[in-house]
Amino acid sequence: MHDRVELWVVFLWPALSALLNIVLRARTPEQWAVVCEEHPRFAACIRLLRALGVDPAKAIRSVQELVAGGAK
Repeated sequence: MHDRVELWVVFLWPALSALLNIVLRARTPEQWAVVCEEHPRFAACIRLLRALGVDPAKAIRSVQELVAGGAK
């Protein structure tokens, strides 16, 4: 298994990203706005997870927010 790490990354990362998107779409945008206001660090963590699969610039901003306590 460890000799084919690249294959695991190629197949596992998209599957995990898709699963995360499905889970995160379970709430409406209005519900997410409430959650983000109540728990800014959690919101920054969710943005980080979503950004890691697509946009490195978003990932860096999300890490900065996470370290700062979720403040923008």
